[in-house]
Amino acid sequence: MQLDLEKVRIYAKKADNRALLDRLTVFKQGMEPAAIEIIKIELLQRGISPADISQHESVYKDLVIRGPEGMPRLCKKCSLPAVSLEWGWLKVFGFIPLIPWQYLFCEEHKKKVK
Repeated sequence: MQLDLEKVRIYAKKADNRALLDRLTVFKQGMEPAAIEIIKIELLQRGISPADISQHESVYKDLVIRGPEGMPRLCKKCSLPAVSLEWGWLKVFGFIPLIPWQYLFCEEHKKKVK
């Protein structure tokens, strides 16, 4: 399958800084070098320095939950990398609890422990 670099450029122009930083750091393992370079250039044009990129990578490097293949797992509610594994109920028809189940959540959606 051929990588469409024009689609990558369009995505990079439309995406917010957080999504691009995640792609460049957390999801870097599964990306083509040409796509990584396009995202890196877009971030630099937006004023995000290499130091900012390194800081983002160091913050999430050990927090992100990875699957057996080494790729980051995704939040149950969005496409951000998962940082929390929490118990909940697997529900039938969306409301009948069936069995306890583990769910993955990002920083924004994880339960706030008081």
